[in-house]
Amino acid sequence: MASNNSLLYFFLLSSLSLLPSSASLPSLCNLPLPLPSATLPSASFPSHFFTISSGSFSGGHPLFSLSPPSSRPNSFSFLAKSSFHTHSPALFRLSGTNILRGTHPPSTNRSLLHLHRVRPRLPLHHRYAAVSFDLDGFWSEPDSLLCMHGPGIILSSRGNAIHSNALLKLNFSKTSTLTSPFVTGTLESSDEPVNPNYFDPVSLVSFAEKNYEYTETSHAKSVCGDLSVQEESRGLGGEFSCEQLRGLLEGSFQLEYGRDCLNGHCDPVRGALGFDQDYMFSNQLDCSDDGKVHMYLVFTNESRSMSRSFMIGEKGLVVEGFWDGETNRLCLVGCDVVASEEDSRKNLSISECSFGLSFWFPSVFSIKSRSVAVGRIWEGKRESKTGNFTMIPFGTTANYMSNLAKLKYKYTKVEVARGFCAKVDHGKKGKGDFPDGRSFRDMRFRFDVKSKEGKGFSGIASPISLGDNFYAALDLADNATQLDSDNGYLNISYRIEYNLDQGSKKQMKISAEGIYNPKSGALCLIGCQYVGSSDTARQAKVNDSMDCEIFINMQLGSLHGKPAEHVKGTIRSLREKSDPLFFDSVEITSRGIYFEQAAESMWRIDVEITMVLISLTFTCLFLGLQLYHLKKNPDFLPFISILMLVILVLGNMIPLVLNFDALFVMRRSKQNILMWSGGWLEVNEVVIRVLTMVNFLLQLRLLQVAWAARSADVSKTGLWVHEKKTIWICLPLYLFGAFIAWLVHTINKSGRHTLWEDLSSYAGLILDGFLLPQVIFNVFFNLKGKALAHPFYIGFTLVRVLPHVYDAYRSRHYVPFVKSSYIYASPNEDIYSLAWDIVVPLGVLILSVVVFLQQRFGGSSFRPLRLRRSGEYEMVPVSSSS
Repeated sequence: MASNNSLLYFFLLSSLSLLPSSASLPSLCNLPLPLPSATLPSASFPSHFFTISSGSFSGGHPLFSLSPPSSRPNSFSFLAKSSFHTHSPALFRLSGTNILRGTHPPSTNRSLLHLHRVRPRLPLHHRYAAVSFDLDGFWSEPDSLLCMHGPGIILSSRGNAIHSNALLKLNFSKTSTLTSPFVTGTLESSDEPVNPNYFDPVSLVSFAEKNYEYTETSHAKSVCGDLSVQEESRGLGGEFSCEQLRGLLEGSFQLEYGRDCLNGHCDPVRGALGFDQDYMFSNQLDCSDDGKVHMYLVFTNESRSMSRSFMIGEKGLVVEGFWDGETNRLCLVGCDVVASEEDSRKNLSISECSFGLSFWFPSVFSIKSRSVAVGRIWEGKRESKTGNFTMIPFGTTANYMSNLAKLKYKYTKVEVARGFCAKVDHGKKGKGDFPDGRSFRDMRFRFDVKSKEGKGFSGIASPISLGDNFYAALDLADNATQLDSDNGYLNISYRIEYNLDQGSKKQMKISAEGIYNPKSGALCLIGCQYVGSSDTARQAKVNDSMDCEIFINMQLGSLHGKPAEHVKGTIRSLREKSDPLFFDSVEITSRGIYFEQAAESMWRIDVEITMVLISLTFTCLFLGLQLYHLKKNPDFLPFISILMLVILVLGNMIPLVLNFDALFVMRRSKQNILMWSGGWLEVNEVVIRVLTMVNFLLQLRLLQVAWAARSADVSKTGLWVHEKKTIWICLPLYLFGAFIAWLVHTINKSGRHTLWEDLSSYAGLILDGFLLPQVIFNVFFNLKGKALAHPFYIGFTLVRVLPHVYDAYRSRHYVPFVKSSYIYASPNEDIYSLAWDIVVPLGVLILSVVVFLQQRFGGSSFRPLRLRRSGEYEMVPVSSSS
């Protein structure tokens, strides 16, 4: 049998050697031929040569959505596991894994996902999915074709594993160049179309990463040689580093098309490149050790994209060049990428190679230039009216700064800001202490914007530099930061962004610089916004792409001030109302706390968690002592108010069933800045849940034994009559209090609490007075005896009093940032204020004293003499053991 297989392999290899090179691989892809035997691992083409780290794909319905969201484009990767020589020098045997990542369609009737789908209650959303195929096959070196086949596992939307088979075909060249930089191909299902596991063909495209041949570096040097750069640029800090270059070119670049203004008419130069996209991404970048660089550039109108994965944008360029260490510039030439079919992932080809590019990294930042990387791009065959190439500048939009050792900031608008600031800040020391400006976390703040029309938006202000130091490299303990002058003002620069409309992607982006007075907290800035080639900029006849007629005046709150006084200010235009670039002034308000206050709040949260645990633990202890007391003295069981026990049970059941999950979810969503405890809150959440459950079960047990004891003793039927009288007195009081709470909530429409939250707080007030039903019951029955153990009602009284005592202390010693961060003495669990923190403890203590006196001298001892009964019911404790 082995000899027959050897003969068959020899016959196959002989047949393949006789086939034309163009026919060898299609034969292998289309015919189920036995695989040639592998001999030795390939040294010339190792497995990593065939690896594709990131690519893009389309198709694959119903496995993947035909229109994936832009935030999560479809991507694929191919990891080659082995590469072997075969008996044929033209063929290499490969094995590897092809992984596709994309989104499921929101709905389908194909069984590949599932056949039956119940209509959901919530809107449908795309679900992210990954599919993996383990493949085995061949690569033909002369044809640059790869063909592999193998099984894959597809995870359905029901979570079931579905097995399918696929055929991978790739145009994989031995080397890639500027004119042939892509790897393209398809992944096809091996199943018949009638098979429920069949999926449509998947089109694949990727940028070739390995074995790139540089052919245009000399051209790049000549193209970049005549480009003059006025600003000083930084180097890469020693030897050439591809990783550092990749980091500096990360993110989006904004193209500044600008305008040509002649004779009062401003004409945009947006069409000078043959396309007009606003943003550029250095999507894929690879280098050689000697400084040669090639990359794939994508042009889109979206400022945010997943630039780490291979993208297909509205426009693409393939570029190559080198890093010039003498001039500290990256010089490149580029070719236009053209898709020959509607599906841009099929048959990508290279058109004209007439683009020139240059990147460099400024060593000086200013209010008009804050890009880590800037450059120029031009199209060689498109000349302007002056006969010169029209160069379009660009710069990074992200506020990302790397390698700050040689970076400086040059202030150009400080004197202008000082002039405007003199009108609003007279240099006087304000009340309290203000931030000294050294802490990035204190000087950075989010704010709310209120326009003239009353519309509210949100924004953020991030400091860039303080004096000669960048915040990203500023040592907080460094006392060498120079003041601007003897008057104590500090030079400072900011980046300010806020939305122009609720839910809109349009933003007002302002680069600002000015002065900050740490004695008064006054911050005065002059701002510039990019206007580019907009219609308003053309109407304003301004040749500059920046509008720097903006004044920003802000007042920072003191270090120990209230959150509502954190930051207040205005942003207004200095232009005339008739100017097209004029905009109405907006008001800025910020609710927040400084870093020191946040640290104190975190310590407070830890203390409150401990207090909650202690309170629940002692509550369980007091309940246990009460149950033990009743076990030793069972005759007292019928004389405990059932209404009081019901109030206690409901007081634990409601937060346990309704509010507990929402309690922690709310705190996580709103107070992420305070949740630094590294899992401490999550651990104690479980402990609190367990203790609350134990507390609830013990109270439920107490209610059950009291109810059973009263129902079992026929002679105690009169107790139910007194219980009903107690209910008829307490219930109207509780309902009247609920009506008052609803009325206060209705009148106070500007309050931040919902009706449910106000009623929940009122329920806590009822729980504070849990002894009221027992006091009234004792009055009616005139009981003289210890039905309630002293540790029980005194302990419960202290548990209800201590949160109000703590709240009174907290309101004077801690910044009330947001009350949703309160874990102990939470406003959602009781009514807390200065008045209630006095009234409630006094009322609860009075009820506790009354119960003590009633159990000692009789239930009606507080009634007038003429209303008292002639006799009283005195219980004599009898041990259950006797």
